[in-house]
Amino acid sequence: MIVTDKKYSMDKKLIEKLDLICDRFKKKLDALIIIDGDEGYGKSTMAAAIGYYVARKMRRSFSVDNFFFSAEKLLEKGVSSEEQILIWDEAALAGLAAEWRNKAQRQLIKLLMIARKKRHLYIFNIPKFFKLNEYIALDRALGLIHVYARKEKHLGRFTYYTKKNKESLFNDWRKKKKRNYKKIRHLHGTFPDVLGKIIDEEVYNIKKDEAILSLLEQEKMTKAQQQRDAALRVIKELTKKTNEEIRDLVTKKGGEIGIATVFRATGPEMRKINQIQP
Repeated sequence: MIVTDKKYSMDKKLIEKLDLICDRFKKKLDALIIIDGDEGYGKSTMAAAIGYYVARKMRRSFSVDNFFFSAEKLLEKGVSSEEQILIWDEAALAGLAAEWRNKAQRQLIKLLMIARKKRHLYIFNIPKFFKLNEYIALDRALGLIHVYARKEKHLGRFTYYTKKNKESLFNDWRKKKKRNYKKIRHLHGTFPDVLGKIIDEEVYNIKKDEAILSLLEQEKMTKAQQQRDAALRVIKELTKKTNEEIRDLVTKKGGEIGIATVFRATGPEMRKINQIQP
């Protein structure tokens, strides 16, 4: 079925689901759709197609600015506005430690809890549905869309799961460690490559790259701070130095402190420590 002024095709049954979501906004409710799938299989494309369709139907604005790679910025936007299409893209967290994903999910939960009456459409793009907190995955999401490539090379395929389907899918993974996408699906279809028709794809990629570099830098700084704090705790415990003496030591090292500095500060006692735990 051809939709919007951009004239792209969308599955008729999927449109029916989206129209039901639009009806929720008239009742002052919000809506959350989760899109999962492997990297490069079209999560952002599907999100753009859905987001633009709903935006046109509900007379809302839609552009690359509706995509967020920072959960913190998404939270700020969600609580300070109404009737928006808000797309969270977890791509920037790929490869980072689990603590970063957990932090992001805590912010998403906070957003969903405190902005319930702002009639937003949330679309969360994630690699694996099963890694989501249950509140997000089961309680709040109205539907799940899994994007995939047939035979690992034919892009533009999707399967859709209702709330009941999602729960069965989630429980199969939790109990049996099986990802029964094909067995449990509610409907399936295809979608076109329309990302560049709907948003400025070059700007989208720049925003994504900037977010990834920013998060990598934050992770690097966090690890350095953890090591520094661990070293300071060891020095204070073994030498009984005052906080002022420890500050003087750190100042002499230009603000940097590591394992070598700990050994010099603590002398023979440090040899009793086999491992420093942050």
